[in-house]
Amino acid sequence: MDKRGIRMLRPRNWRLAYKLGVVLAVPLLAATVLGGFRVSSQLDDARRAAALAEQTAVAPAMLDFSRAVVTVATTASLGLPPQFQSSEDIERSKDFAERLAARSDLDPQIAQDIDSVLADGEALYLAAVDSQITPDELRRSTTDFLARCRNIIRVVFDLLEDNEALVDATNLLTVWDAQVNLLAQMESFRFLGTNPEAAQVVAQNAMNDEEATLGLLRGSRLDTGQIDAMLTDIASRRELVRTLEPTPEFGEQLGFAMISASQPYSDAIESATRKITVTMDRLASDARSAAIRDAILVGAILTFALVLALLVARSLSRPLQRLREGTLGAAHTDLPAAISAVKDGADIDSVRLPTIDVHTDEEIGQLSRAVDSMNNEALRLAGEQARLRKQVSVMLETLARRNKSLVEQQLSLIDSLEYQEKDPVRLQSMFALDHLAARMRRTGESLLVLAGTRPRTRTAPTLISDVLRGAVSQVENYQRVRIGTTPHGYFTGVAVNDVAHMIAELLDNALRASPPNSSVSFVLSPAVDGGLLLDIADSGIGIPADTLEEINTRLAQGDDADVDAPRQMGLFVVGRLAARNGINVRLRPTFDSETNAGVTASIYFPASMLLDVDTRAPAPMRERPRRLTLPRSESDTEYTSVPADRAAHHHRAPTEPPHPRTDRTNPPD
Repeated sequence: MDKRGIRMLRPRNWRLAYKLGVVLAVPLLAATVLGGFRVSSQLDDARRAAALAEQTAVAPAMLDFSRAVVTVATTASLGLPPQFQSSEDIERSKDFAERLAARSDLDPQIAQDIDSVLADGEALYLAAVDSQITPDELRRSTTDFLARCRNIIRVVFDLLEDNEALVDATNLLTVWDAQVNLLAQMESFRFLGTNPEAAQVVAQNAMNDEEATLGLLRGSRLDTGQIDAMLTDIASRRELVRTLEPTPEFGEQLGFAMISASQPYSDAIESATRKITVTMDRLASDARSAAIRDAILVGAILTFALVLALLVARSLSRPLQRLREGTLGAAHTDLPAAISAVKDGADIDSVRLPTIDVHTDEEIGQLSRAVDSMNNEALRLAGEQARLRKQVSVMLETLARRNKSLVEQQLSLIDSLEYQEKDPVRLQSMFALDHLAARMRRTGESLLVLAGTRPRTRTAPTLISDVLRGAVSQVENYQRVRIGTTPHGYFTGVAVNDVAHMIAELLDNALRASPPNSSVSFVLSPAVDGGLLLDIADSGIGIPADTLEEINTRLAQGDDADVDAPRQMGLFVVGRLAARNGINVRLRPTFDSETNAGVTASIYFPASMLLDVDTRAPAPMRERPRRLTLPRSESDTEYTSVPADRAAHHHRAPTEPPHPRTDRTNPPD
């Protein structure tokens, strides 16, 4: 992974949209998870309640089956005909219990015990009907069967978790225990023929237990008035037993009374079973309703929270986006355009920057107004800087024109002295003084360029050779310059001064940056589209590639270039003069030798500033440099003559010592 990918993994480098998304997503996700857990828990409760309802439904079926089997077994043990329960009823009850056990999600061990008890009950019923076992064995098997049934029913009821359902289950088992006493009473009938008094005692004890057990149910949820009726029936049976007669008819009458007394118990068991089922169904329904309600409530709250969060996020992101766009627009477009207008002379009070479209009173709105204030302050500072530059330009122009006026007077005086002087030695000194004054005039012209003032123009073209000689006359050590051959042709009058000044600046740099015993050569050659290419080549140590590229960039910028240091003002002058006249200037290595590469300044003069150029018959340059004549008055706007003895010069007073430099660690001016 690259460095950018690693940086983007850090939260502080995330975009605002991602940060807001995380801020919104984390609490919403947490709320969704918690709400989902709650709804899932309630759905689990509903499923568990439904499963318990199915499981507890097995208990009533087991009670019904056990009651039928025990009734048949008891009547058979008493020698009574088993017409109270048919085989179809037994089979139907058994099949129903088996289906419920198989359909419900019971523990496998409980389901296996139920299947075992159902099978034993069916076997007990068949043995009782067919009289395959003795009455004593039948009674023992019946007692064991009842105990196993009760244990299984208790285990099933223990699965219940609701208190109300547990109370109903306890009441159901109490009814079951009371009903078992009927079987004990029927057991007493077998003593009628042999020991009537013992039969009477057993029956009375069983009825006392039955009455005591039913008494526990009085006032319970199961008691809807039938408990008193069942107690009244017990009193009737007690009176019947008290008048016991040891006759078969009486025993049969008492047996039928016992069998008929089991109907209220069946009704009570059915009522308790129904209550348990209703309770479990209600619990399951309540759990499902609560789950649906909570799901809707959680969904509504999450939706409201999401909408509110999106609105808040939008109230943050939209102003920030407008602030970003407005700030970037001001930084890249509006503020540069306004500063450019101020630099071009527009009144600072008439220039207005568009404000950022954020008008809230919170921190983002305050930040946007702070950015507006900062932009306005930057514009104000730009206006002050523009006024300062204008003042400096006026000062430079004033100083330059005063200096030029003095230099022109000096040159006029030197010219008059040259014409009158006959002594060769003094005349040579005057020539040197004349040359020095010409270089001083170029410094004044450079000040005008820095001030942004365009020099006066010529009305007539000037020979290319005269312009080159005029440029050479403005530099020190002009004896080292080799012009060679030049084509016949003219520079347009409007470009003569600028061309001479620009060539003088580049030539002065070349002479200063090359050894004192070396020469600087001019090479003129035809260029594309009818233009001319002038190469000024020296044999110095050259310039580093990165510095050379920076210099070429400054030369290409022209008027937009900034003066970074006084020693680089020459670059500014050359670039501005080239931009004025559509001239292309570029520096490149000379590659004369491996140890003395040097630098070549290539100057392209477009055809628009040339007249009558003929490169077929070039003439060699043999005369010494001569100045191009300037007009007499500083207020003149045009040249009135085209003599080849006075040059229009440009920029940069030399700050280095007058002798050439042999090292080139700094870029040329």
